[in-house]
Amino acid sequence: MSDVASQVDNQPNEPSQPPTRARKFMRAFGVLLIALSVLLAWYLLVGYLGWQSGQTALVAKREAELTVQLTRQISLARENIGQGSYTLALRRLTYVLERDPSSQEALDLQAQVQSELAALNTPQPEPAATMTATPQPLPTATPGLISDPQAELQRLRRLAANRAWPDALPALVTFQRQFPNYERPATDKLLYDAYINLGLDLLEGEEVELGLFYLEQAEKLGNLSQEVLDYRLWAELYLQGIAFYGVNWEVTTYYFRELCLSAPFYQLACERLQESLVNLGDQYGAALDWCPAQELYQEALQYDRTQALVEKLGQAQEACLLATPTPLAPITDTLPVTGTEPLPDSLFDLLTPMPTAGSRQPAH
Repeated sequence: MSDVASQVDNQPNEPSQPPTRARKFMRAFGVLLIALSVLLAWYLLVGYLGWQSGQTALVAKREAELTVQLTRQISLARENIGQGSYTLALRRLTYVLERDPSSQEALDLQAQVQSELAALNTPQPEPAATMTATPQPLPTATPGLISDPQAELQRLRRLAANRAWPDALPALVTFQRQFPNYERPATDKLLYDAYINLGLDLLEGEEVELGLFYLEQAEKLGNLSQEVLDYRLWAELYLQGIAFYGVNWEVTTYYFRELCLSAPFYQLACERLQESLVNLGDQYGAALDWCPAQELYQEALQYDRTQALVEKLGQAQEACLLATPTPLAPITDTLPVTGTEPLPDSLFDLLTPMPTAGSRQPAH
């Protein structure tokens, strides 16, 4: 009995049962999930902080670019006032004040322009007024053959004074055809004014091509002022942009970018530019070329900040980051190519491969 007990006591203790392979796997999988969760939370936090910083920088950039644009328009308005182009200066200042009503410089210039226009439009008092003139109806041009050129010329002058250019222009053309030598300098001046004023009016509407034609006819009669030359340039840029509108957004963007920079108030130039930028960005996005799309969306945000555009920009930024490979670290601690000491003979022998049998040595 004692021998059996001693045998039992002398047996070594059996080791505890090791954990099963499934338990080890679950434990490792749990640790991996925790690590992935922490890593994902970190990336989300960094991404959100980066996005927030990017939005702040984007807003600041947009405000700075708007300030530059408004300052440019004020400077151009000042030049227009010096040239006597009060109407154009007033348009520029109105554009500035719509976006920055507190601009004191624009307000002062606007008051100056309005004062100048009021002085120009104030009729001079007649030295002797015997009776109050009865308002006369606006004259119309004499149809057909003109029997009295002097009376007809007076009617044409009244049409010009009342700025009835659509009626005055064809009547003046008819008058010069029937009386080419009668008061020719006077009728040329009236015709020049009619071409200029009617042409500028048409440039503001849908008949831009006809307006340019009238300005071309006016140039045959006299030099065009700087204001008219500016409007002609803007109209040409507009026509070029519209010609490619919806067909080639890249070309459209080029022309409206130039127009928005020089005349943002003309033919909704900046609004059309933004639409062109967004459509061009959508084309790049559809081709999965997200980095150019991101730049186009950022430029479009300068002119109007909509939620849809902000979402497009965010999508393009994320896709551009994923598509851009991380650049490799530059190789450092390398020997310079020039100005180095010659290698020792022993090292040169080690680096120079030995020719094998049957191989040809290069000719020296």
